[in-house]
Amino acid sequence: MKTLGISLVLILLLGSLVSPIGVLSAFATTQTTPLPPTALNATAVSGTKIFLMWTAPINATQDGVSGYKIEMRPSCSGFFNFLVNTTATSFLSTGLTNATCYQFRVHAINSVGVSSPSNNATATTLSVPSAPTNLLATAVSSSQINLSWATPSNNGGTPITSYKILKSLCAGNPTTITNTANASTMYSDTGLSANTCYQYNVEAVNAIGIGSSSTHNATATTLSVPSAPAKLAAATISSSQINLTWSAPSNNGGTPITGYKIERKTACTGSFITLANTGNSSTYSDTGLTANTCYLYRVDAVNAIGTGLPSPEVVAITNSSLQTHVPSAPTGLHVTTISNSTLKLTWHSPSNSGDSKITGYLIQRNGTIIVSNTLTNQTIFTNTNLLPNHKETYRLAAWNSAGLGAFSSFVSGITMSSTSVSSPGTSGNNTNATTTFSNLGQLISDFVHKRNALLKQQRAEILNAIHECHTEMKNASPDDRKQTHDECKAKIKELREKYKESRKQLQDKFKQIREQFELQIQDEKIKLVNATSIVHDLQKEIKQSEENEQSEKETKHSQNSTANLKEGKPFGNSTGNTKKEMKNIKNDLKKQKGKSEDNKKGQHNEED
Repeated sequence: MKTLGISLVLILLLGSLVSPIGVLSAFATTQTTPLPPTALNATAVSGTKIFLMWTAPINATQDGVSGYKIEMRPSCSGFFNFLVNTTATSFLSTGLTNATCYQFRVHAINSVGVSSPSNNATATTLSVPSAPTNLLATAVSSSQINLSWATPSNNGGTPITSYKILKSLCAGNPTTITNTANASTMYSDTGLSANTCYQYNVEAVNAIGIGSSSTHNATATTLSVPSAPAKLAAATISSSQINLTWSAPSNNGGTPITGYKIERKTACTGSFITLANTGNSSTYSDTGLTANTCYLYRVDAVNAIGTGLPSPEVVAITNSSLQTHVPSAPTGLHVTTISNSTLKLTWHSPSNSGDSKITGYLIQRNGTIIVSNTLTNQTIFTNTNLLPNHKETYRLAAWNSAGLGAFSSFVSGITMSSTSVSSPGTSGNNTNATTTFSNLGQLISDFVHKRNALLKQQRAEILNAIHECHTEMKNASPDDRKQTHDECKAKIKELREKYKESRKQLQDKFKQIREQFELQIQDEKIKLVNATSIVHDLQKEIKQSEENEQSEKETKHSQNSTANLKEGKPFGNSTGNTKKEMKNIKNDLKKQKGKSEDNKKGQHNEED
């Protein structure tokens, strides 16, 4: 009984265990692949790492999800490649390339298989920043340069934390001087040397590292005081005044000139004292001085930085306190013939200089001023570009500080004749040389040639002066342009006045030639100079030959040619026409000469 009871109990227990399994088996269904993971997210955490995290699929437990398959697509293009299997819902991908795009997706895994992929998640690994742009360096003083720039177009995926400043002299390569320790895009470099060129570059810094340099170096030169003024000159005006003039410095120190400091030593000894601080004017009159005293001057330019270097020193001595007056007349004026176009004047200084230094001479020729002031006390002057066989009359007067003195006596000279034939033993400056019909054509040809050469020379000199003025205006500073313009204008005007007198002289010479020809036609005796003989009494022979009809026609032709010359037609016609007229005149005269000789022979025969 006891054994039977135990057996029944065991049977009942086994029945209770088997019954639930049977019940569960009755309700079991067929298992499938899991649903895909969701909310996949990728975050770059460095230049080589990207962190992934996602959410497990719905019913992951019921579907028996045992892990996850991660796939990656490098450069965010092409095919996905298997990366790793994991049982967690996050993953740190390492060993990546910086500044590179990566794309990821995740599959869920169970005993049945692999789910479809999750959403794609993209991330780019971090990098150093790109280069800053628009770097600018500006000098603000003699010891400070300010820098400014624009932030990089790419911060590398993480904020800019600071900038690295590099600097060197302009002749070297920039090296690091500081890290700004902040993200400001401005920096002031101080403690620099004056008038020195510096160059700079900038690099951006983020959590990954230091980026590339800006694409170009920025340069700036610290400001400085001006260089020394140039061309300082001191001119004595009287016993109590000296005038100073100068030119602006070649270098204003990077900032405009605001004025000039005038310094002086009295008696040319001791220490300099400051006379005045002027504006931008480049002239100064020092008045109230002591007569017959030496003064030494120098000038300093001033700008916003300070006072520059002094100019070279100049010396001037005031006039004597004696009452000055104009000088007496120069003496011993003498004119020497040099050539057919040049006369040389020499003279002695005035016996009384008027208690003031002779500063130059005024020279007149034929009553017209040809030199208003020689600006030298030399007593010699050469007058060129004159006409051949031309008488010129001169006189002159001396200048001093009181004004123009008395004129000297008139003295004349005659240039050599380049066309007349001189008898043996006579010099080229024979004042009795006579222009003849045989050489009149050559004289006019030479005259026209000289006129054309003078006009060509005038044009060349004026064009050259204009070209030089253009160059000076281009190179002049804005402050000096007006002065340069006025100087150029005066220079060109002086050239025109110079040639105005030469042209007048040519006109006078033409008038003289015309008058000579007219007088020789009307004179009782016309001298024909050639290599063999001289024909006398041509006027008488012309009158005798008037009985001959042909002679009358030739004489009329000669008179018409003379009338043309008197009217100045050689200037209205070409040179060829002038030569043709002269050729006709010479032919006429040769015929007259031949007829004259025949008449003389006839007279001798009648006497015999």
